[in-house]
Amino acid sequence: MAKRVEFGIRLPVAGPLASVEAVRSVSQWAEELSFDCLWVHDFIAWTKFQDRTHVSCGSLEAVEAAGENYPPVFMESLTNLAFLAGITSSIRIGVAVLCLPYRNPVVAAKQVANIDVLSNGRLILGVGVGAAKSTHNVDFEVLGVPRTDKYARTKDYLRAMTHIWTDDHPSYEGDFVRFPETEFAPKPVQKPYPPIWIGGGGPKSVDIAAEFASGWLPPWISPDQYPARIAELHEAAKQYDRQDVDFDIGTEVYVSIGETSEQAQRQAVHTLSVLSEGFADDATPEAIQAAGLIGSPEEIVEKLKRYVDGGVMHYEMKFIYQSIDHYHEQLELFAKQVIPAFR
Repeated sequence: MAKRVEFGIRLPVAGPLASVEAVRSVSQWAEELSFDCLWVHDFIAWTKFQDRTHVSCGSLEAVEAAGENYPPVFMESLTNLAFLAGITSSIRIGVAVLCLPYRNPVVAAKQVANIDVLSNGRLILGVGVGAAKSTHNVDFEVLGVPRTDKYARTKDYLRAMTHIWTDDHPSYEGDFVRFPETEFAPKPVQKPYPPIWIGGGGPKSVDIAAEFASGWLPPWISPDQYPARIAELHEAAKQYDRQDVDFDIGTEVYVSIGETSEQAQRQAVHTLSVLSEGFADDATPEAIQAAGLIGSPEEIVEKLKRYVDGGVMHYEMKFIYQSIDHYHEQLELFAKQVIPAFR
């Protein structure tokens, strides 16, 4: 997969612009425009503070326009994917990323397999270890799951889940999960199971990708940094005898496109200014600017060419938009004036 340049979009599943109709309209418009993938992300608890600082859907302007009396909506990721399977027909669907340490891995494996069946094999399973406490994420505390072992727990859960997807009579004995021999059906449509893409760019996340993944989807890496980072992933894969894996390399990236550079910058600057507060330490203003796709169609094409030259083939794009109509307009402009340069 992802051996040609692919463009995916983050759906409006959080914040004041999130709604069933918004998800439906954006999803179906993106499919009509021939985008490649629809992405959702994953939190359980969600606050208005996160709406204002971890802006992954919409814009800071949209949050401010909602006032103080709106509920901090975050639509759950796996049920979102089941919904997407039913309202689309060909576009791929994915989660960027499922925070695995606080999921029951047996239930999650069953849900993932079923979503792959419902979508007829269109699922990409992004997996991560969960956001750091410094980003104001409280899911671990709310769910009573320790943060200290989240990397080891994620690995153990992935091992258990692969047994569920591939064995006729799976059983498992691990450090964090165990279950007796039993049966699970349906199995995923994709064999041996849906592609696993690991999110996060730190050494421990790269190690998980090296052992389990077919793809890597980090944020905040500039085009010039990718060749060395990809080499690190392949080097890490050697210890698991996976040095020959042809990884799908993606990036999670903010996008603001306008008819002019000035328009694109103007509609993005307010949102970009708060991201360092809501994300991890590597989300510095310099990293955000170096990685982002902010500009006219011509400017975005040129920067994408740099990404492609660096080895990046899939783009999980978080557009910055003030309304759903504004999102539709940006998607159409991107589809008509950017995507053809890579087809």
